[in-house]
Amino acid sequence: MIDKNINQVLLSGIIVNIKEGIGGYILFTMKCKKYSESKYDSVYVSSSIYEDLYNIYKDIFIKDNEIFIKGYINSYVDNNRNYKMFISVIGVSKSYEQLIEGKKTPYIRFDADGVMVWNGKRCESTPLSEEELKEMDELLNEFR
Repeated sequence: MIDKNINQVLLSGIIVNIKEGIGGYILFTMKCKKYSESKYDSVYVSSSIYEDLYNIYKDIFIKDNEIFIKGYINSYVDNNRNYKMFISVIGVSKSYEQLIEGKKTPYIRFDADGVMVWNGKRCESTPLSEEELKEMDELLNEFR
């Protein structure tokens, strides 16, 4: 038996489609350059990414964007008893170096409504309650 189980995959390619899957997964296909030289120089790779990770990098997942992914091989048998293989994504980046060396800073983006998203979490302010406003007013009273 093999003493180490290595199943990591690194890929770069262009996103050709994205769709919602089941069970909290987003499915997407990438067009990747083929390793060998032939008249068919591209391959299409099916991938899945957990919705929480997808939401962090949502602005990268746009059709025709080039991305780098890290993942592992996964498969299932369909109703016709055919094996279907795909990559389960565990890392995403716009650059190869960041994917390999790891992210050193939080991933920040802005949603369509202008709200900042910090590592997938929206940074929205919540209005103070009447009690909190009164307390704040009392604290600032001596400076007026």
